[in-house]
Amino acid sequence: MVLFKTENLTFAYPHATEHALSNVNLEINKGDFIVLMGRTGSGKSTLLRLLNPVLAPFGKTEGSIEIKAKKTGYVGQNPDITFVSENVRSELVFALENQRMSNNDIALRLGEISSFFNLSHLLDRNISDLSGGEKATVAIAAAMVNNADAVILDEPTAQLDSKSAYELINLLKRVNDELGVTVVITSHLSDGLIDKCDRLIVLEKGSIIFDDKPENASDAVLPFYPLSAQLFDERPLTVRDAVAFAYRLSEKPLKSSSISSEIVNLKNITFAYEKKGRDILEKLDFKAYEGKIHCIIGANGSGKTTLLKIIAGIKKPYSGKVRVNGRAAYLPQNPQFLFTKDTVGEEIDEQTADRFGLGDKLGMHPYDLSGGQAQKLAMAILSKQQYDILLLDEPSKALDVFYKKELIAYLKSLDKTIIIVSHDLDFVGDIADYVSFLSDGVITIAGERRQVLSSLSYYTTQVRRITAAHLTSAVSTEDLR
Repeated sequence: MVLFKTENLTFAYPHATEHALSNVNLEINKGDFIVLMGRTGSGKSTLLRLLNPVLAPFGKTEGSIEIKAKKTGYVGQNPDITFVSENVRSELVFALENQRMSNNDIALRLGEISSFFNLSHLLDRNISDLSGGEKATVAIAAAMVNNADAVILDEPTAQLDSKSAYELINLLKRVNDELGVTVVITSHLSDGLIDKCDRLIVLEKGSIIFDDKPENASDAVLPFYPLSAQLFDERPLTVRDAVAFAYRLSEKPLKSSSISSEIVNLKNITFAYEKKGRDILEKLDFKAYEGKIHCIIGANGSGKTTLLKIIAGIKKPYSGKVRVNGRAAYLPQNPQFLFTKDTVGEEIDEQTADRFGLGDKLGMHPYDLSGGQAQKLAMAILSKQQYDILLLDEPSKALDVFYKKELIAYLKSLDKTIIIVSHDLDFVGDIADYVSFLSDGVITIAGERRQVLSSLSYYTTQVRRITAAHLTSAVSTEDLR
């Protein structure tokens, strides 16, 4: 049974010089598990929003959209902005109460949904106190509490650490397998996802260039695949399958980087958001060196963003010493905090827009940009500031593999001290000079990129997971011969 069907669907945002979607012909059937990928700004988010009339963007639409799904749940890139209640219980029953269901029916539905999604122990918790993975799970449960026959998700793993991302993907697969719910998900994360879908759809400049089973990959879409499929001609879709071919790879020797002067020195930092609250950071030490790129990794809730805000001077620790030699510029996790104008062209000049791939977006409102385009605009705004230290919170979030490479080249060309918080471990493996692993409020290991990432088993890169049994310290394709 077809739940969604588009014929020659074309869409353009107001004042845009190009179509966001062009002649999209698509059928999504009941029970499908579909992964939608493409470059930043290729039209993925626009297509998902058009499949849900309540969220359809304003603009000019041509062609047709046929929606036969009775109830469609939607989860956006940032669930925090979609929650309507303070605690989990109220969030899950909100839609049911609006339908004026009886208390008995609400209790039954709540019991079912909280048990299936393993949320029973969180029902009375404030949503603001949950981890990123828990928030994402609550958002999915809330989207499905009305017995949705389809759930649409736009980059639900973008703000999650690798462990939480894999758990969320496995949860969605369970929803699809056990409940028969159609799942349509956009993601720039392919590792752990492509091998689970029935169909992979790739958009390029608003048009579908690939719609097939993932094992039938063409060379044009291979860059969107997990690194395991790119390293070997057999194109294994998982680390497990790629390990069998790892003996073919060899690594470059380690090179020690020269130590420069300290530009950031944190000593015995302790911080809590409330006087009697839990310490987020506890007697933490951290150093950053001039002209080097430092990456801070760790699980959701480990204190990474808090640490970055302390370096930026946004938060003050209640004990410890902070020494920062120079002016810092800060990119928050939500880039929209930097937007103050009505159009991209008012935020940045045309030359800067062209430099960051936004030359055709000058007339658009910054809030109409895709997640990846918003990241680009935020970086463009920061590029006009004067700073000695650049602090970036999840800068690769919602970016495609192509722009990630451009971002890495750009940041390395700055020759500045850069401190990055990131869940994207492959991005960290490609860009970092030094890596610090933050766990339970303290940095448990810090050092050169290959030294740290090769010593970790779970919070490490695809290259390391594939080659761990054969190579000593390769953590990036740049480390391979």
